[in-house]
Amino acid sequence: MHRRNLGWLGPGIVLVGAAVAAVGVWYMVHARPVAGAVIDTIAVDGRRALVVRGEAGGDRAFVELRDGDALAWRALVPHYSGRPGAPGIAWSRTAVSVRVVRDGRAELFALAIRDGSKLGGMQLAPSHGPIVDDPAAPITLTDHVRSYEVVSEPDWHQLVAIDLVSGRALWARELGPAPVRGGGLGGGRVWIDQGAGPHGFDEITGEDRPASDHAFPRKPNHLY
Repeated sequence: MHRRNLGWLGPGIVLVGAAVAAVGVWYMVHARPVAGAVIDTIAVDGRRALVVRGEAGGDRAFVELRDGDALAWRALVPHYSGRPGAPGIAWSRTAVSVRVVRDGRAELFALAIRDGSKLGGMQLAPSHGPIVDDPAAPITLTDHVRSYEVVSEPDWHQLVAIDLVSGRALWARELGPAPVRGGGLGGGRVWIDQGAGPHGFDEITGEDRPASDHAFPRKPNHLY
C-alpha cells in the first residue's frame, strides 16, 4: 500500500513534550484480518457513525465509518483504548483520531474521515512509564475542534490537548496520582473530576480555571 505523510502531526508537539512517533505497521483492510464484535458505536451526525470492532482472534481493532447501513471505509489499528461509555475516538471535518495502546504506551492514530487513509500518529506521555489499559478514567474528550486525551497509570495522570485540524499538541497538564473519576467540556473549560472534586482548565491554553458544580457536566463521560 502506498504510504502518505500529510503532516497531520507537526512540530507543535514539542511544546508539550509529546513525541512524534513512527506509527509502524498500519493497513487499509482489504483481506486477511477479520472484524469481530462491536466494541462501541459513536454517532457522527444523523446518518453517519463511527463503529469500533475487535479483531476476530487478535488484539487489534477495526475502525469503520458507516453511512446508514453502508460501509464507507474500514481501517485496522492497534489495540483500542476506549470502551463503551468512555470512547477513545474524536473527529473533526477532516480527521478521526483513535486512542490505541502499543507496547504498553498510549498513542494516537489519525485517519482521514473521507476515506480512512492514514494521516499520522503520536505517542502520548513519552516521559512517563507504561500506562494502564482500560482505566476507570475517561479516555478521550472532544468538541470536534480539539481532543483532550487523558493518559493514566496508577501513580500519575496527564491531560493532553490536540488540535484535530493540524494534529498538533497544544498543551499538557500533569494531574497527579489521585484517581480521575470523570471529565467533560463546558463553559470554555475542560473539566476533570479528581481528588477533592472537579477542577477546570482553559480549553485553548490549559490554564487553571475555577470549577463549579453548576458548570460541570451532569454526565461527564458522555460527550456525544
